[in-house]
Amino acid sequence: MLHLMRKHAQSWLIKLALGAIVIVFIFWGVGSYRAQKGNRIAVVNGAPIVIGEFRNAYDQLLEAYRRQFGDALNEKMIRYLNLRGQALDQLINSRLLLQEATRLNFRVTKEELLRAIQQVPAFQRNGRFHPQLYQRVLMRNRMTPEIYEENKKNELLIDRLQSFILGSVKVSDAEALEVYKWLREEVSLDYVVFKPSAYDNVEVTAEEIETYFSKHKNAYEIPPEVKVGYLFLDFKGFEAQVRVSEEEIRMYFDLNKEDYVTPKVKEPVLAEVADQIRSKLAKEAARTLAFDRADQIFEACYAAGNISDVAKINQLKVHETGFFLRNGPVKGIKDEEKFAEAAFALGENDVSEPLELSDGYYILQLIAKKPAMLPDLKTVEKKVRQDVIQAKANDLAKKDAEEFLKALKSGTGFQNAAATRKLNAKSTGFFKRSGAIREIGVEPDIQETAYLLSPSQPFPDAVIRGKQGYYVLQFKARQEADPKEFEAMKSEITSGLLNEKRRRVRGELLHWLREKSEITVEEGFLD
Repeated sequence: MLHLMRKHAQSWLIKLALGAIVIVFIFWGVGSYRAQKGNRIAVVNGAPIVIGEFRNAYDQLLEAYRRQFGDALNEKMIRYLNLRGQALDQLINSRLLLQEATRLNFRVTKEELLRAIQQVPAFQRNGRFHPQLYQRVLMRNRMTPEIYEENKKNELLIDRLQSFILGSVKVSDAEALEVYKWLREEVSLDYVVFKPSAYDNVEVTAEEIETYFSKHKNAYEIPPEVKVGYLFLDFKGFEAQVRVSEEEIRMYFDLNKEDYVTPKVKEPVLAEVADQIRSKLAKEAARTLAFDRADQIFEACYAAGNISDVAKINQLKVHETGFFLRNGPVKGIKDEEKFAEAAFALGENDVSEPLELSDGYYILQLIAKKPAMLPDLKTVEKKVRQDVIQAKANDLAKKDAEEFLKALKSGTGFQNAAATRKLNAKSTGFFKRSGAIREIGVEPDIQETAYLLSPSQPFPDAVIRGKQGYYVLQFKARQEADPKEFEAMKSEITSGLLNEKRRRVRGELLHWLREKSEITVEEGFLD
């Protein structure tokens, strides 16, 4: 079933359904109660959330982050963003809002539902609702009008509930002015930075190196390495097998005109973009063919217990890596992180399921694994020496910075104290709470501390660690926001503040609904 879901996730029609018409099963599961109970991952006040809903919500969330981060979105970032938890939270929140809308007797009339459906761009041709196109899109996505219309009605109910609650949220001129002053106020500082890199005469003894190593031995652990063999099914190799029909090109164009209509390419000019669409659809179809083949190969490898025998029968080449770490690099592999993650998950004699990367499908088998090990001092002595020098330089920079701050607090003038110690005293110039500080860059701790200082309290309690070193600060001047510029920014500030207040109110509503609801998640689902 997992393979089937992944296969159909590549279909452009399915992607279109998820993206263009926002068909997400976030309100009601499809099928019998028995089927729901067997596939459920959570229950909200007796209403189940099933695995199919979660997959759809997760895929849509993943696609949104891909549009935002592009190639920077890797497996490590996906784990950090907790996409699984986010997707489940979205589903639970939608259930709660729908249940509350129902409890408060909100209604959507047939006329309102019809108007909303007619306004969906994916169902329009030349700006007008097209009944046949509506039926065809739903049919291609294996959805009945009854199911889609029920989902759409529930979406409208949630919108109506939120509009009712959030409609009372207002922003006064006084609130907007206060935010404007907070945003536009500026301060300037005098400062000296004590850079550890400037302490270049640090010496260390053999005893210091031994002591440091004994205390930080785990930091020098040599991580585990693996070596794998793999089969590779290149997407490009399957494109020659694909034939895209004119009907498919026409349908794709009709549903995605906004992507192709430009001042140079006017709107029924399909011939000008047909080759571009054909190439796109061919690539999508090739991925599906590649999956089918990879699935067949995997089943054969699984049955045989190895990839070598299957490779010979199917005239495939067995590629072999050298030993590599979990964080790579892996020679010859583009998506190193995903490849390494799959490789390190393998046990002895395991064959991986087809791994989809950007250029094709990979089927891996573990060849050998080197366990993690703690080295002796001789092996890593050069690195330890560098770390001891850096640690001592850091301590010296911090100590000198603290002594300088102490002198300032005792009454010694900033410029005199700096000159006596032959330090390079600088001024930041005026800067705001956000953005970069001249010659310093973006330093949140410095910026936060700066706005706590004043003529009566010119020094912070302690030195501040920044990217360049340890900073000693002195308040210099404050520049209030110019009230004359408020009117020009009032609308923008009011809009931003209104959105923030609405977000908070919505969060408080959801918190209240969760507090009084019975919500259970299947054990281990988010692990």
